[in-house]
Amino acid sequence: MKTFCLLLVGLFFINAKNTYSQDFEVPKEYTLKAAADYALYEKNIINAAKWLTTTAFNDQPEKRRQVSVFVTEWVMGSPTVYISLHPVIMDFEKKNEGMLVVYMASCARYVLENNYSKDTAAKHRAALNDMILVYKAGAGIRKDKKMEKLIKSAADNKLDEWIEVNFKIN
Repeated sequence: MKTFCLLLVGLFFINAKNTYSQDFEVPKEYTLKAAADYALYEKNIINAAKWLTTTAFNDQPEKRRQVSVFVTEWVMGSPTVYISLHPVIMDFEKKNEGMLVVYMASCARYVLENNYSKDTAAKHRAALNDMILVYKAGAGIRKDKKMEKLIKSAADNKLDEWIEVNFKIN
């Protein structure tokens, strides 16, 4: 009976994840020119980040492209969210195209969900943890030794040290 209950709970979470993954839609004819335009789409960016981390890389490729374009345009012009791109993030992109957008969206999500947080290390930590989740999900993901090292650092509770070394944060 205990096994049955655990299976039922597991199926509920899988279904909830899949249902959420399919719900996000890129806003139609969005405009990103004035600072006020960016504020209008903050909730969309949070939902886009969630969609990117819960949808397999090899699922819905056209929608993933549209979401990626929306997130990239928003992040690049946002007057309230600053995201620095470090070479190590670009290394993850080489093996698994799309990790860069997961990183950017997750950084933006962290900042927006935490009252425009200026905590750089916390922002990186949140984004890297999302990247780890995507990588571990495995669907459409290619093996990456550098990501495996990042995962090991996180498992050993040394993610902050990894960030400090790889992002040169003092």
